[in-house]
Amino acid sequence: MTATVAPDVGRGEAVLARTAAADRRRVRSERAVLWAGTAAFGTAILLFWQFGLGHLVNPRYVSDPATIAGRVGELAAEGEIVRHVGVTLGEAAVGFAIGSVLGLASAFALAQTRRGYAVFEPFLVGFYSIPKIALAPLFILWFGLGTTPKIVMAALLVYFVVFVNTATGIREVRPGLLQVCRVFGASRRDLLVKVTLPSAAPAIVASIRITVTRAIEGALLSEFVASTQGLGYLVARASREFDIATVFAGIVIIAAVVMAANGLLRFVEGRLSPWHGGRVHG
Repeated sequence: MTATVAPDVGRGEAVLARTAAADRRRVRSERAVLWAGTAAFGTAILLFWQFGLGHLVNPRYVSDPATIAGRVGELAAEGEIVRHVGVTLGEAAVGFAIGSVLGLASAFALAQTRRGYAVFEPFLVGFYSIPKIALAPLFILWFGLGTTPKIVMAALLVYFVVFVNTATGIREVRPGLLQVCRVFGASRRDLLVKVTLPSAAPAIVASIRITVTRAIEGALLSEFVASTQGLGYLVARASREFDIATVFAGIVIIAAVVMAANGLLRFVEGRLSPWHGGRVHG
């Protein structure tokens, strides 16, 4: 009987190994096709921009990829990229930390009582509907041209997304589950740590990921309005001087920074919560 079972186990393991290997080949093939398609599409856009767009739009207003790449290289050699990227990321990081902490704290405080959240929600919706570009000049008038208005704007954009998603995740915990836990003697702290927080964790993680790029956007928005350093200042200064190549170079650098930050956070989120799809509000 033992001799009969052993070959069956060996054949099962071999089948599983072949299936796993086939699945890995399929994933690699799909990944290669996606990379090839992305590279081909990006190359087509660059070629059209380099050789075709000038026939549709005045070349003075769009520059071209070769000139922009050269300008990016000049900015890198001059140390401008490192300096301006460092300033913008520093402002965004501080604003992100402040907005995340305040968003989480206020969401957990208000979502514990439905009446408190219901009272606060209309004011939240009304304030969130205000165009943020309208607030940037006020922040600069109140806090000056330093880093403070950029941090405040970044924190504001982060706060609303983190608050809404955290509060939604907390409020979606089924009341029946909480009642059962109370019946079995769970304390208020047990309910928060062992039930509410794990249930809201997917929404919190996803909102924190997406708000990193929001924090960068908030810092850039204030830098566009008035600043003396940062990527937003670089683009705004170049536009005032009608330096189109530098404007596009700044846009390319901004896009690269945001994409790199988002890619890094997706990787971290995939490692920490691979079961979560990342659906967020805001």
